[in-house]
Amino acid sequence: MMEKFDLSFIYTLFGETVSRILLYISRFGDSYPTEIANNFSMNQRRVQYRMEKLEDAGILKSRLVGRTRLYRINPRYVLKNEVMNLLQKTLEYLPDEEIDTYYIKRRRPRTKGKILKRYRGNAE
Repeated sequence: MMEKFDLSFIYTLFGETVSRILLYISRFGDSYPTEIANNFSMNQRRVQYRMEKLEDAGILKSRLVGRTRLYRINPRYVLKNEVMNLLQKTLEYLPDEEIDTYYIKRRRPRTKGKILKRYRGNAE
């Protein structure tokens, strides 16, 4: 079993909202503000504002899909590999309870009694 570490430094480094946004996007490839805000029970406007700031800084890139603006890590960001490595390593050491609560996407309700599979990696 992998040893668990105190990962509060990631929240200190980026701030809690930005950390959660970046971890979520690094895990699933792309997302939109409402999905992230609902997942973490955060204010949607705050998430949207932070995502816009991350895009202004060049870390995220967005595109419109219908009326929804999807964000992803900018493939041309100069520190993309370093940021992705940090985020992936952080995801590896998150407690299982946090992974189960925040970092598993459900497309539809599970069948009663069906085992929930964990996915530990980037869904790009």
